[in-house]
Amino acid sequence: MMGKQIGTGRTAEVWEYGEGTVVKLYLEDFPAAAVEQEFKASTYVYNQGSVRTPRPVEQIVSEGRSGIVYQQVNGRSMLSLISGQPWRLPVYASQLAALHHQLHQLEGSPETGRHKELLERQIVAAPMLTMEEKTAVLEHLRQLPEGNRLCHGDFHPDNVLIDAEGAWIIDWMNGISGNPAADAARSVLLFSMGAMPPGSSLAARVVTGFIRQKLTKIYIREYLSLSGYSYAEIKAWILPVAAARLTEGVPAGEKENLAKEIRRRLRALQKS
Repeated sequence: MMGKQIGTGRTAEVWEYGEGTVVKLYLEDFPAAAVEQEFKASTYVYNQGSVRTPRPVEQIVSEGRSGIVYQQVNGRSMLSLISGQPWRLPVYASQLAALHHQLHQLEGSPETGRHKELLERQIVAAPMLTMEEKTAVLEHLRQLPEGNRLCHGDFHPDNVLIDAEGAWIIDWMNGISGNPAADAARSVLLFSMGAMPPGSSLAARVVTGFIRQKLTKIYIREYLSLSGYSYAEIKAWILPVAAARLTEGVPAGEKENLAKEIRRRLRALQKS
């Protein structure tokens, strides 16, 4: 039985659901295949046992809306902790990188699909890009190495919950098998280019900009140290990951910034 609402996002709401569980209830008309994908991915990760993630219990339908019932975690998001304690940003950024590297040690599940194949489909469907631009991005993507490690696909501080015992990783909707460098590139893109909410004050933009810059710098430094990747290996994935993000339901301002960044990187490729 559903209790009070405890969270909301672009695609779903989270409600209390019985004792010790919550239900992630997707918006109406949300694709059933995407819900199934998240259930498969989160079940796979939970069963590996080495990454702390809430136990997926079952899939349900409530008043025509698809949902997944999960073990309830009584923690706070890392994003809210950073907002409340910005002086501890270096600690959280380093922890974020360590968690990301830890999950990349797992082999990906064939059931969740291949990241490069998904990126290719998204780039073909991306708005705001010409056919010539899409062709150039796809050619760049084809030169990048395949991978078979577990990738989260949307790894950022709001998808990490912290409780007294440590960190939990949530939201495996984009969980997939691929190259860890691509997954890290996606995180760098989210940290650095995510749009601010409409109507944000200049002060909020300045503070948020500083936090994002610091978070990105510490995260990437720590991740490179742990993984052994070079920054060039991660940077190479930014272009296709940015183009693929244009297919997502992000604000128009963020899409415009992404398109500018994509064109800047394409010009740089042409010169190299």
